[in-house]
This record gives sequence, C-alpha cells and structure tokens, in this order.
Amino acid sequence: MPSAMQNHLSAHDGFTKIYAETNPPWDIGKPQPPFVAVADQVVNPVLDAGCGTGGTSLFFAARGLRVTGIDFVEEAIRRARAKATERGLSVEFLIKNAMTLGDWDERFASVIDSGLFHIYAGDERQRYVQGLAHVVKPGGRLFLYVFSDEEPAAPGGGVSRQDLYDSFADGWDIESVQSVRGEVNPAFTAEFPEEYPKDGPMGRFAIIRRKERITSRAESTFSKGGALATPLQGNE
Repeated sequence: MPSAMQNHLSAHDGFTKIYAETNPPWDIGKPQPPFVAVADQVVNPVLDAGCGTGGTSLFFAARGLRVTGIDFVEEAIRRARAKATERGLSVEFLIKNAMTLGDWDERFASVIDSGLFHIYAGDERQRYVQGLAHVVKPGGRLFLYVFSDEEPAAPGGGVSRQDLYDSFADGWDIESVQSVRGEVNPAFTAEFPEEYPKDGPMGRFAIIRRKERITSRAESTFSKGGALATPLQGNE
C-alpha cells in the first residue's frame, strides 16, 4: 500500500498526497457495480458524498438526475469539474468536508457513499452519520458501499454488518446489506499487484432508508403546546 495511505498527519493531507503521488485505487472512472445495479432507485436530488474525481456523479447526471458531488480534496474536485465540462454534463462539484454536513441547508432524496463511510471510526463516524441524518429527506435513501471486515487488505479493518446496524440504529431502516466485490483502478493494481485480490476487494453494499417520522429524543422537539413538532431534517 502506498505510504500516503499508511502515514499522514490528517485525512485531508493523506488523500491529497495520494492524488498527487499515485493512482488512487478507488478512482475507477465509473460507479462501483452495485450502484449501477440499483440506478433506477436513485432519485432527485442526489448527493455524492466523497465524490472523488466524479465518476459516480457523472454516471447519474448522464441519467438525467440533479447531482451535487462533494469532496475535501481540491485536486479531486478539479478533475471532476474538468470531466463534467468535457462530457457536457451539469454537476455541482463542491470542495466540502463531509464532517460539515450537519451545518448545511441542502436536502437530498438520495445519497451516494462509495467508500467514504469506512474511512471514519468512533466519534467521527457518529458525526458523519448525524450529518447524513441532517441532509437526507425523510423517506430518502443512502446507497452505501464500504470495505468489508472480511477483506484482509481493508484499511482500518473494514466494516461488519453489525457496524452498519449499530451506526444506523437511530432514525434509519436498513433495507438490505449485500456482500459484493469491488473494482480497483487498473493503474493502481499495476503498481501494487499484491494489494487486493484479483477478483477485487470484498465489500458490503447497503441500502438504508431515512425514517419518515423521527421520534428519538435527540431529533425531536416539542412545541409549546406539548405536541410533537415536525423534525427539521428534510423540511423545505
């Protein structure tokens, strides 16, 4: 594995270094296969969280969807915008840290996460999920691809089924979790041929729905008259 993925002062510095010095393994120029398989379930408006150089965002934009892609690496967004211009597609690509989703006024019916969730652990993972709860409209869906804990090469040990159920226990319904094989950038494989299995790293793909009515203490407030107020998440 390239040293930038093993030793870095911060996630931002590490990922910036990867884009500058190597071929990112996740940059396959298209969606991971599970996203293609469920493409008809993805509806407007769409957020691609951790969009990288835009392969997945552009796929859904080409299907006529209104897509916003965010990433905290400036070079990734620069490349994504260049691809959109080259292909004549309209996507709003923003330099934005997913840790700030909770401060955002935008709301989305579909969120794509292709390999972002699994870079977080502990409090950061909890904060990310809280941010997702803030931007996903009630009834909206998160389409999530992560490294599996069954993949030996998974950074941080990967994500188990139980990790998913624990992380999305409050205010979410996990509709499905599948074991899948991911694809890897061929240029990365050529440079590091022993890093991942030849048939691709083991992953998990989950479809997770934001509940229509949130009644948890953390996400509900009572009006002065005592009636349960409508939650702020997803209101327009």
